[in-house]
Amino acid sequence: MQYPEIEKTLKKYLPKGDDALSKAMRYSVFSGGKRVRPIIVIESAKACRGSLRCALAPAVAIELVHTYSLIHDDLPAMDNDDMRRGKPTCHKVFGEANAILAGDALLTLAFNIIAKGTKPAMGIKIIEELSRSVGALGMVGGQALDLEFHGKVKDKAMYKKIDTLKTAKLFSAAARIGALAAQAEAKEIDALGRFGLNLGLSFQMVDDFIDGDGADNIEAKKLTQKANEELAIFGRRADRLKEIVEELSKRTR
Repeated sequence: MQYPEIEKTLKKYLPKGDDALSKAMRYSVFSGGKRVRPIIVIESAKACRGSLRCALAPAVAIELVHTYSLIHDDLPAMDNDDMRRGKPTCHKVFGEANAILAGDALLTLAFNIIAKGTKPAMGIKIIEELSRSVGALGMVGGQALDLEFHGKVKDKAMYKKIDTLKTAKLFSAAARIGALAAQAEAKEIDALGRFGLNLGLSFQMVDDFIDGDGADNIEAKKLTQKANEELAIFGRRADRLKEIVEELSKRTR
């Protein structure tokens, strides 16, 4: 699923030094991720008649934010994971302190890239969208809820709330940011936002319940159907987004 332009741009912006911080940042970014979120940015822009060029800076910025979140999620104080994508996690290789700092550096670099790579007025809109989706009312808030309810019984509504905040809001932001970068109409931006939200919920549900019961699989299928329905207004321009929905719904561990 990788796009060479994304890899090239990531290499351009990431520090090239031999210090532990630079190495930790590169190690985490180039650890084999599928680049789902930046691809959604690019393809959402194209669906709105935008170009790869207009979407590339915010696309790689979102990937850096996503990578920062994974580094921090893996930390001993959070999910305490030793492995990710078949490799030792960042803190296992570079130490906990360097992992924390690498995540911090990737997050701040993301906003720097948007500021430098987009026109000022557009950059402000994109930064507002991204910061809202990853802060206390989005990804970070979802992680806090996940920690609060760790080891406790969670009902379906709580699972959905956590999944929405931790995962789906960033998917939604990726799609909306692609539309913003293409200077799309409000109805297109909103449709892509709903597309991303449904896709993100389905994505997380497949992750959480890949070995689960039939009801969970049925719910995931309903969400992917809703995601596809939001793409109707774009016609053939959304074909690649539909392919992404299909690819993500079929993945296995």
